[in-house]
Amino acid sequence: MKNQSFPEADSGLMSLSELCKELSVSTATGRNWIKLGKLRPCCEVEGSPFFSREYVKVMKSDIMNGTNTALKNRRNKKYVSGNMIYHSYVADTSVNLPVVQELAAWIEEKNIDITDDILCMIEAECAIQLILSKSGRDRSINSLSAYLQGRLGKSEYWFLIDDLLDGNSNIESLSDIYSELPGYEYTYDQGEDLLGLLYISLKNIGSRKATGSYYTPTQVVQELCDKLFSMNDVSGKDVFDPCCGTGNFILQLPANIPYDHVYGNDVDAMCVKIARINYALKYDITDIDLIYTHITQKDYLSFDGNRRYDFIIGNPPWGYDFSDLQKKELRKKYRTAVGNGMESYDIFVEQALSDLKAGGVLSFVLPEAILNVKSHTPVREIMLGCSSFQYIAFLGNAFDGVQCPCMILQAVFTGKPFSSIGLTIYDGSREYTIQKERKTDAACISFSMTDEEYGILEKMDHLPNKITLDGNARFALGIVTGNNREYISHEKTPDNEMVLKGSDLCKFKCKASENYIVFKPETFQQTAPAEYYRAPEKLLYRFIGSQLVFAYDDAQTLSLNSCNILIPEIPGMSMKYVMAVLNAGAAQFYFKKQFNSVKVLRSHLEQIPIPVVEKEAQDEIVAIVDSILEASDASRVVDLYDELDRKVAGFYGITADEYQIIRAS
Repeated sequence: MKNQSFPEADSGLMSLSELCKELSVSTATGRNWIKLGKLRPCCEVEGSPFFSREYVKVMKSDIMNGTNTALKNRRNKKYVSGNMIYHSYVADTSVNLPVVQELAAWIEEKNIDITDDILCMIEAECAIQLILSKSGRDRSINSLSAYLQGRLGKSEYWFLIDDLLDGNSNIESLSDIYSELPGYEYTYDQGEDLLGLLYISLKNIGSRKATGSYYTPTQVVQELCDKLFSMNDVSGKDVFDPCCGTGNFILQLPANIPYDHVYGNDVDAMCVKIARINYALKYDITDIDLIYTHITQKDYLSFDGNRRYDFIIGNPPWGYDFSDLQKKELRKKYRTAVGNGMESYDIFVEQALSDLKAGGVLSFVLPEAILNVKSHTPVREIMLGCSSFQYIAFLGNAFDGVQCPCMILQAVFTGKPFSSIGLTIYDGSREYTIQKERKTDAACISFSMTDEEYGILEKMDHLPNKITLDGNARFALGIVTGNNREYISHEKTPDNEMVLKGSDLCKFKCKASENYIVFKPETFQQTAPAEYYRAPEKLLYRFIGSQLVFAYDDAQTLSLNSCNILIPEIPGMSMKYVMAVLNAGAAQFYFKKQFNSVKVLRSHLEQIPIPVVEKEAQDEIVAIVDSILEASDASRVVDLYDELDRKVAGFYGITADEYQIIRAS
């Protein structure tokens, strides 16, 4: 590669950051691919790689269709399907859902690459039919062609179609080329974002993830709106969705909120055009100026901040891939814009709180991680300093194809320190309201417990004779090979040895694994010092899971990174006793209620209180543990565990009624 001066913008070359955005990967991944020879720059300018646009186009196509085997895993993760129906976005009973499914199947069958022009054509066809359907006028397939030829007569909404087409001269020719493509019949259904369903289903899933766009299922939107507006007076109040997408939240607003108090904004130009159509049809508005001033296209994080709202609602972007320049500018303005991996939804929450009137309410759909993951501490500090939570609903994995527990978070901007009194919680099976003030800390916010359950945690935390693992244990990660297919075998040979995964662990015991490895630490991506794996005795625990699962190992067994290592070093305390406490129901209750995490982190384990008891009491527990380790009959193991569980609960001073609460949870 030859060094040269920086290329002009129209030279046909793309920088590494531009390429990575096109392929929906981080720049760090891109640099790694260059090192591995998976990406080949055509030239280098002052040490920066550049690529031809044709090369990037071919690369993207090969990843999507699977012909690029070097990046096959990337295709699996980012390009699950070029055309994917986002089923949960509308009701299963939607009359339009089978039409969209049929359209997507036809596109897949014909192997059509959905360009922006083709997507625009499909949206325009659908929008025209919805306008005709709502007004009771006759409609037929290929309404777009009739519109372009001036055969549909007058409508006060046609300016919205003109805006969507934006003078694109390709649309008419595309309509002729793909004469079958728009040949589907759509029906207007009040409150249904059919245009949004088409947009998010046909737009490449990879680009949605790169921009942090996870479109909210209508059922979740309805739940948010129902709760927010049943708990708060809406009379004369303004409602604003700063990341409105195609307008689904606006469509679900209750009828008693008038159109001139409703505002929406998004950075995506086509989304805004669709949202304007949805807004106009919902409220029967034809006032161009009003529509354009109420539904705007701007970067919310660059708002001037002069306007304040009574309600700010929506689903802010998750994991938006900010450029280095954007990060630099955001750091100047936001406390939450920290680190290289700054999280977009943290920044949106900070901005939204500053845009609320006194007493105004924020209601966002957010990942649960915002309450308990360390990297989100700054936004928790901000929320605890100026707001109080009104309602939280834990939704689990509510998004199609996204493994990320999420929630509805409803917060009132008070300008005062946080108070927990009056907070209503829905945890998926029950709803309860907190009546007593609780201690809150920005290190972790947890409200997944009733007042009675909180009382048990307080009792455990204030146990007179207790100790924690903080400063009293060594922790280590399991082996990260960097390529399990290369290093893990399913056949035992004289040269390899068994290696455990998290799924090989039960409480107290390790199951025999069918995975084997040749232990050469220098060849792996990451390992702990060998003495951790070869410790005379250690505890192994599952890293991923909603349950605490600890197993005893005195055979110096190796483990992979889903199976981490804990070596307690508490003077006078048996390792098997510590394992028994961590495996017992009381510790599980503490972990679930305090952290509500699917990852078992060191910081979590270091906070769990461990009762300090006399050696005689420890010996009783260790004897039960040894019996569990030796037992082969399942019913015998259950009986032994129940005995152990009750004894450990007694060490915490837990009453019979409190123990039943722990068992029930």
